[in-house]
Amino acid sequence: MGEIEPAGHRQGGASRGVFDDPEAERGEHPQGHTEAPADTVAARERIDAAHRAGHLADDLARAFAGPGGTKGTRPRPSPVARTAGAATAGPGLPDAPAAPDTVREDPIDRRLAHAPADPDPAGPGTIGPGAPTEAAGRHAGPESTEDTPRADHFAVQLPPSPALVCDSSGIVLHTNAALRRLAGSADPTGMKLPQLLVGPDSDARLVRADRRLARVRVVRWPQGERTVVLLTAFPDAAPAPSDEAPALDLERATRSGTWTFDLQAGTLTRSEGLVELYKGLGVRPDGPDGPIEGEQVERVCRMLRRGPGEVSDEALSAVQAAHASEIRPGTGTPGAPGPVLSCRTRIDRTPGGAPLRLIGTVQDVSDRRRAESRAQRSGQRFADLVATITTGVAMLDGRGRIVDANPALCQLLDADLEVLRGVPARALSAEPQSNTKGGLPDWLRDPSHPEPTYRIESLPLLRADGTRVDCEVVVNAAPSDDGRPFWLLVVTDVGERRRAADVLREANSVDPLTRLPNRAGLLEHADRLLAGADSRRVAVVCGDVDDFARVNTGLGHEAGDTLLVELAARLQRELPHGCVAGRLSADEFAVVCADVTEVGGPQMLAATVADLLRGSVTVAGSPVTLTASVGVATPESVPTHAPRGDDLLRSAEVAMHQAKQRGRGVVAVADSGTVGPAQRQLELEAELRAAIAADALRLEYQPVVGPDGTVLSAEALLRWSHPVHGEISPGEFLPVAQRSGLQRELDLWVLRTAAAEAATWPQHGQRIAVAVNLAGLLPADPAFLDEVTAVVDGSGLGWDQLVLELVETSLVALPAPALAAMSELVHRGVRFAVDDFGTGYSSLARLKELPAQTVKVDRAFVTGVGTDPADFALARAVVEVAKAMGRATVAEGVETAEQFHVLRGLGVNAFQGWLFARSLRPEDLHRVLRGGGLPTPAATVTPAGGAPEVW
Repeated sequence: MGEIEPAGHRQGGASRGVFDDPEAERGEHPQGHTEAPADTVAARERIDAAHRAGHLADDLARAFAGPGGTKGTRPRPSPVARTAGAATAGPGLPDAPAAPDTVREDPIDRRLAHAPADPDPAGPGTIGPGAPTEAAGRHAGPESTEDTPRADHFAVQLPPSPALVCDSSGIVLHTNAALRRLAGSADPTGMKLPQLLVGPDSDARLVRADRRLARVRVVRWPQGERTVVLLTAFPDAAPAPSDEAPALDLERATRSGTWTFDLQAGTLTRSEGLVELYKGLGVRPDGPDGPIEGEQVERVCRMLRRGPGEVSDEALSAVQAAHASEIRPGTGTPGAPGPVLSCRTRIDRTPGGAPLRLIGTVQDVSDRRRAESRAQRSGQRFADLVATITTGVAMLDGRGRIVDANPALCQLLDADLEVLRGVPARALSAEPQSNTKGGLPDWLRDPSHPEPTYRIESLPLLRADGTRVDCEVVVNAAPSDDGRPFWLLVVTDVGERRRAADVLREANSVDPLTRLPNRAGLLEHADRLLAGADSRRVAVVCGDVDDFARVNTGLGHEAGDTLLVELAARLQRELPHGCVAGRLSADEFAVVCADVTEVGGPQMLAATVADLLRGSVTVAGSPVTLTASVGVATPESVPTHAPRGDDLLRSAEVAMHQAKQRGRGVVAVADSGTVGPAQRQLELEAELRAAIAADALRLEYQPVVGPDGTVLSAEALLRWSHPVHGEISPGEFLPVAQRSGLQRELDLWVLRTAAAEAATWPQHGQRIAVAVNLAGLLPADPAFLDEVTAVVDGSGLGWDQLVLELVETSLVALPAPALAAMSELVHRGVRFAVDDFGTGYSSLARLKELPAQTVKVDRAFVTGVGTDPADFALARAVVEVAKAMGRATVAEGVETAEQFHVLRGLGVNAFQGWLFARSLRPEDLHRVLRGGGLPTPAATVTPAGGAPEVW
């Protein structure tokens, strides 16, 4: 424990309290003294009178004569006596300087001197930290002996060894300094003797102020109603350890500690837990300005110096505050605030009510204060948030009255906050309430309801001006801190929302240009008709104006819009009864008929719509002649058992597209097989995407041979084995890939797979190339060069083993970057072949610019080359042009020996077709390559000009 003594109380190297040496305090010597003022002389005369009256004092003086205990020793002065220049009683009881050789009384000491002396038989408690360390204060000194007959025990001069005087009930009346030192600088006056001494007198234990035990031998000297108790300390009289661990553990667990300030001894004692707490927090308890508890002690002592009548009602709160305060040691930083200590002080009094000591409890409340600060900031942030949101918020108390509201609600109800406060919730309702039990409206639930948070979709509320506003209200019912109900309301004006919803609904169902129903509005109408009893009579017509783009291009979009408005007006005016027209898209209209039998059947209805969309219309002063392609569908044309409007409209659109393919102004009627192909194409598209992702496709290869049967290259051909439908022809799924944008993905898959497989082909003196047709990954693609490079580098295929075949139409008007990419690949060794040459619309001049090494003669010319002079002439022209430009030629689709010999005679370099081999699986191609080649009609004849060149 730490112990603090005021400065100026050290004499002869010993530390003592202000009441330990009364002669030193009064400036007197046992053998003589200087003259003192009259009031001091009178006090001494009263003390001498008390000595003469106390025969017990003479007996004790004779029995315990010796140093400090002779008969001539002057009696102890009053505890309130002070001399000029003497030290204060401690941090909390400062004394103003007095004139030399004068005696003054402090107001608090005066009350102590005149306090009643009757002790409390029960005793105030034990000594120790956290509990009253002294059960009662001293009785009044000699100055009060005139009114206190029992004050003569102060005249007893006790020996220098530890001793005390107690009455017949065991209450300690008087102690000497030696006993107080042994007891831990605490005065046990007022305690019961069994609380101070435990055990047999021959080997007893003295309970110290710090709750430790000191081993002593006790001698009792009964003297009438009083008993003198002498204590002899054993050689090992050092205080024995006491079982203070639980209290210390409690202080550690609660991060607290206690201190005791003895008002008479002027000493401050701290518990071990408090010392540890200060150390753990980095707090310096004793600074240059005194102990950290000094300010609290001073405030309490200042309050004690005022008489009971001096504390006014106005100062009562200040008096209470003196007992509790917070200590904030300046050990923190701006980013990390220092600790906060709560200090609560209670006053320990004598049985007669006189202040004896101050006992303070210090607790670390840093976390609590930080939490409170966070909660306060969080609450402020919540209040700021509620004030800034645009939705109305209100809080109702247990009586259903508004206690607070945010600005948004005040604006919504057109009332100030002060006006709204106290308004009952039932008064806000614009409609009468059927149940107002307890004054609450029926839309407020009790917090005990299973669903305390609920939404009221529409609740009309009254504004301050008497008008009503439709609101959506979200209510949360919960009990407040006092157990009464509490409601939080979130109020939203839904009137504006409904108006906006109406506008949005109209925008979602009405075409803004023609004011006809749009696709959504028309389908909603068709669904209603199909849900009725006459659903089999419903028909849907779809009509599209033929080549409407020429109007926008020639006359402008404004003229086009005018034309569309005129056509919409025609439909509205002249359609038969029961028909509703709508606009689906730019120039596409639709009609829903409730009963197709009344208008002459589906064919007649479609013809009527076609007539209304056909004819001459004057726009911007120019006559425009129009035709329209029309398709019609009925529930019988849809394979679905219970068709919806979307099913009929889709069938009518498919029929319309079929009619458009047959010509302008054509009408088509959908049947059960109309939608099937379109659905099949959608299914194939989804399955083809999945097959590409799962590597469910495969490649076969058709060899390209020279005249002697040597395999020069092999063209990769894509195949798809469907798990359900079996082999699907490329003629079926390649158009699907083209329409759905899958061609590029297919090309990349074929290129990666073919390069990886070709890298494993056996070689016999020459490297066999693989040819890949590209339809989606074209040279104009910005990533063309990078994609091809990544495939070749990743497969290990030689650059000179790759042939990229491009159809003639894809090579028209290639930009400069595309030609540069092709040239770069040619520089690396890649060869390009122009496929189907002569069937497109490219020019010979364009062929000359392309970095292509091979021209493939289309099978359309090869088929009749031996029988048709025109085909022969075209084939010869292609071969001669290619030869003139330094290109090699490959004939496709060679199926007969006659074709082979004719083409060979024209100078074709290589051949491909069923005459030599059909498409081969990879393992079959390996066998052909290991065998050295394929038989040809000229296998035994050396071709003119020697062996065929590698192309």
